Amino acid sequence: MADDYFGAILVNVSSIELSIVNLKTGTQTERVKSSVAIGENIYNHEEIDFGTVADAVEALRGFLQIIKDYGVTNYRVWGSQALSSAPNAEFIRDQLYVRTGLHIDWLSLGEESFVRNEAIALKLDQYQDLVKHHAAIIGLNSGSTTLSFFANGHLVASHNMKLGPIRIKEVLQNLRATAPNPVDVLDDYINSKVDDFYRFLPAELQNTPNQIILIGATPLNNYFIPQNKISYTLTIQDFIKFSREVSGATNQFLVERLRITEENVDTVLPVVLLVKKLLTVVHADKLHLVNLNVLDGLTTNQSITAGHHKYHFENQILAAADDLAQRYRVEPHHMELVRHFALHLFDQLRPLHHLTNRDRLLLQIAAIVHDIGGFIDTHEHYLHSDYVLKQSEMLGLSNEETQIIAAVSRYHSTRTPAEDLAHFQQLDADKRLVVAKLSAILRLADALDDAHQQTIQKISVSVRTNKIVITAFSDDELYLIRWAFNYKAQFFTDVFGLQPVLKQRRLHK
Repeated sequence: MADDYFGAILVNVSSIELSIVNLKTGTQTERVKSSVAIGENIYNHEEIDFGTVADAVEALRGFLQIIKDYGVTNYRVWGSQALSSAPNAEFIRDQLYVRTGLHIDWLSLGEESFVRNEAIALKLDQYQDLVKHHAAIIGLNSGSTTLSFFANGHLVASHNMKLGPIRIKEVLQNLRATAPNPVDVLDDYINSKVDDFYRFLPAELQNTPNQIILIGATPLNNYFIPQNKISYTLTIQDFIKFSREVSGATNQFLVERLRITEENVDTVLPVVLLVKKLLTVVHADKLHLVNLNVLDGLTTNQSITAGHHKYHFENQILAAADDLAQRYRVEPHHMELVRHFALHLFDQLRPLHHLTNRDRLLLQIAAIVHDIGGFIDTHEHYLHSDYVLKQSEMLGLSNEETQIIAAVSRYHSTRTPAEDLAHFQQLDADKRLVVAKLSAILRLADALDDAHQQTIQKISVSVRTNKIVITAFSDDELYLIRWAFNYKAQFFTDVFGLQPVLKQRRLHK
């Protein structure tokens, strides 16, 4: 087949799925799903059962044969974030590689959310109209729920909640063995978890009505979305009627009417109760069901990467970083100026650093979030920034990229990787070099507004034989900035072998 075809395999908690698509046209040639449940018990803190590995191997070999039958040579295998959280996930990944030759790349929750957003934006006809005003994409994963809020066509916030259908199903199973009224207790459990999560959202989001784009709600999709369609719009009253119909239904009715397997019947009630609560807290105007999942997002992202779409979605990643910075009350004027200086330095020093455009994006994100640790304590805030960022699911970033941004934030102030070698060595050697280069650039940018008073309005950069001359345009005295610059410049010299020199030019002589 032509080089335009791509095969994507996703190993999830409750299934393994294959999609073969034409990246140029977006047409799906093949879609196969295996109901191998390799990790459904992980939310009870149990390891993946080694007995399921054989079934997973058989499914993956079958998918690999399909890929070869189509003549596709470009393919990848991903594992869901939920699966990667199992205690023995790395052992399972290695066993699958040894027995199939397929290497699984773990996804982060932020990557899963981001690629699904991409798929919705490019495949849902109503998307542009929906996000024109106020809309929220709600994505149900096995053990978590993601919410992306849009206003005036742009993403304004993205949050993740550790509550999903499979996780709720396991709670329900425990309640049925211990509680006299398990469904009522489960409803209260969901309400408390959602309310506790939602109160941390900005006040303007808590009170704004939204059009809702819902993905991952398989029972609703199977019930409402017609064959060969990817979406269906229903009123809140339609949903309430549906929830009443299925809440008291027999398993046989659910299997037949919702076209689900007997193994998945126990997820119907968790989905209904969770969606019901979410629609209430987001003040849902209307519900738009979309039958797209992470696998569709991965193939869409691959098509974008291959250059077959003019749309790029990095602005969503940056908007989510801005939202995180606002949540931790980062001072916006300092942050914006540091971001501006850091990107200017990066662009002017391209012949020196040889970093990629993706590295530039990571630098921009680090400039946005490097001071979030000050929310905890301004003393050694860079250490707190490192910790908070490592615990954050950042939209569109892999786990490794999140680690890089956390490390760059850690080293933007007083510490350097050389002084903190044990901590720094958690990354591969090539990524450690990226961290060092980005940190060196960010340290200079941060020093240029060390007083947080925006006394420098703009800079120019000139690369000489053995030094970098940075000219600061300002009418103010720069005593503190000069001291901070000279202190932080030493690490830049260590990394790049050139001495940064700060000069000043008055705006008004």
